[in-house]
Amino acid sequence: MRSEEARFINHLELAELAAVPAWPARIGILNDYVRVPHANGSSFASQFLYREFKKRGHRVTVIGPDDPDTLPCDLPERAVSFVSLPLRNHPGVHLALPSQRRLRRLERENLDVVLAQTGSAMLEAGVWLRARRGVPLVCVNTIHLPSVYNVILPESLYRTRADAALREHVVPWLEQQMVSAYNQGDGLVVLASGLKRYWEQRGVTVPIHVVPRAVDATVFDAEPGADPFPAAARRGTRLLMVCRQTREKGVAHLLEIFAKFVAPVVADATLTLVGDGPDRDTFAELAKRLGIEQRVFFAGEQALGRIPMFLKHADVFVYTSLSETYGQVVSEAQWCRLPVVALADGMGVSQQVEDERTGLLIDPTGDPEQVKWRFAKGVLRLLHEPRERERIAAAAWADVRSRARVEVSVERYYRAFAAAREHYQQSLERAELPSEIRSLARWTGLHLTLAGMGLLRAPGTINRNHARQPSWDSSRLKAISFDDGPDARPGA
Repeated sequence: MRSEEARFINHLELAELAAVPAWPARIGILNDYVRVPHANGSSFASQFLYREFKKRGHRVTVIGPDDPDTLPCDLPERAVSFVSLPLRNHPGVHLALPSQRRLRRLERENLDVVLAQTGSAMLEAGVWLRARRGVPLVCVNTIHLPSVYNVILPESLYRTRADAALREHVVPWLEQQMVSAYNQGDGLVVLASGLKRYWEQRGVTVPIHVVPRAVDATVFDAEPGADPFPAAARRGTRLLMVCRQTREKGVAHLLEIFAKFVAPVVADATLTLVGDGPDRDTFAELAKRLGIEQRVFFAGEQALGRIPMFLKHADVFVYTSLSETYGQVVSEAQWCRLPVVALADGMGVSQQVEDERTGLLIDPTGDPEQVKWRFAKGVLRLLHEPRERERIAAAAWADVRSRARVEVSVERYYRAFAAAREHYQQSLERAELPSEIRSLARWTGLHLTLAGMGLLRAPGTINRNHARQPSWDSSRLKAISFDDGPDARPGA
């Protein structure tokens, strides 16, 4: 390790932890999974917050949907799960539904605040608990609906009138449902300043807090380990992208960029894609049609602990997604001293990369072929100029260790919780509490509708490597601990 890096790390180790407030003592985290079946940035962030809050002495309860494949070791110490329906087109995803027994169980947790780290209608559980028991609610925006809505469409309907109808009518309606739920809470956390403007423009009136995600140093400061790349991927020309293999991530565009502008210029260049998803086979077929199947490697989903190995043995990280509320993997690449070339999304990625200093941001507007060429130029520049790679990587390394510190993120959540408590008290004075029944009806209706829409597309393969993701307490396997009888167990 370079001496300047060691000095920087020692400085961070001496930094004080975020001051732990007396309130809240009991925190609820709403999450789309109680078992994390595949790589998911939002759930990894929930697990990280769960561990950090527990470390600081809070009692933390995870709230999510039942999952029939859950084992005791997959669960957090405290959990409340709801009866659920599977989202057929996305194996591993379950849509929670309210029930009287589970709602009573949730009440008995006596939570002080709820953090709704979910993009589903399950955040209505937080709205209901706020109305029922006066628990302040802080929501987190975890998905960009205009980018991800088409995941439910089969290939035959993609970019057809059905696609256009969803984009023009269904997405704005869904966004307004989100706005309504957010405004019935006490605060909204967004991960980038661009998204603060986005939701303000759509009508969110509760306080909005910008809280970028922290990088888990216990994972990403690990030694590089054995080289995970195939022998055909020569050092010095390795491009890497880590993401779910779905349309909205821009993987098809990246394959076209590589085939048309990078592979013909750099004879040894290779592209490795880490991740899995419903469109993985489509992308593999595209690589074959483009004639680059021998230079594109589909590594599949990897356990979180293996991701640093790929980042630390790669040469350039490439990211063509425009759907990110944050895009945590960009900060993780920078943490591992890997230079980044990405599209400027005006949202999460743009929050993490300063063009020409901590990475290269490519303007995504204008003629699509020109955008591809601009992106390729950035990639080729870094492949041809090792010193430039090192300059950008070093600047990004120092920057991310300042802005993505755990203490910074946790302190911002504490501020959001305090502001939510104040907002709730003010709402009592204005008699603005939402209806419990309306919240449960909207929750049920939206998830039944989504479950039905999930039938439109055949199930995809999400994790063909069977990579096992971390448990909530990754340091050891947990026994389930509940204090109020057998009906408290998930699935009861």
